[in-house]
Amino acid sequence: MLKKVSSYILEKDILSGRQEGAQYREALIKRLEGEASDVVLPIDFGKVKVVDFSFADEFLCRIIRRVLSGDLGEKYIIVESMTDSLKENIGMALKERELACIYVKSDSGAEILGKISDELKKTYLAAVDKGKITARDVQEFDNMDNISAASNRLTRLKDLGLLRKTTDEVITGGGRQYVYEPVK
Repeated sequence: MLKKVSSYILEKDILSGRQEGAQYREALIKRLEGEASDVVLPIDFGKVKVVDFSFADEFLCRIIRRVLSGDLGEKYIIVESMTDSLKENIGMALKERELACIYVKSDSGAEILGKISDELKKTYLAAVDKGKITARDVQEFDNMDNISAASNRLTRLKDLGLLRKTTDEVITGGGRQYVYEPVK
């Protein structure tokens, strides 16, 4: 099970430019490298009023790519404490790079920022509701005929860094299935 660690707090109110984005990115990567495996590191934007595209791209998009590469181990990031305009600017940078990131709302709900289909969004939210999800769960709640399509959907969410494969389990009647947990 993933463990949420203390937030990385962005202290400035205006974050702009690639150079500043690179500085913050390197500091956050050092923090991630110092964390144990199986963690979720929230990035807190509560003090930030403005983020430009260049900063968002250099900071967040590059960190997400690094996390997805697996070179930091089983570590994930989420974002929190954002205004609507910050969500919009960061969401646009993520869409441009075909990436996604979980935004945790103040009411503990989750929203996905970036580029993601409605089917993947629905599947992710089902995983959040259940706490874990399998291809059979997806097949059942979405009335799918093909287990492979359900499995592919979970793999895509895993590849986006929104789900984590935890275990596999034996299915009644024979066979095995993977169990995924949501990153949140």
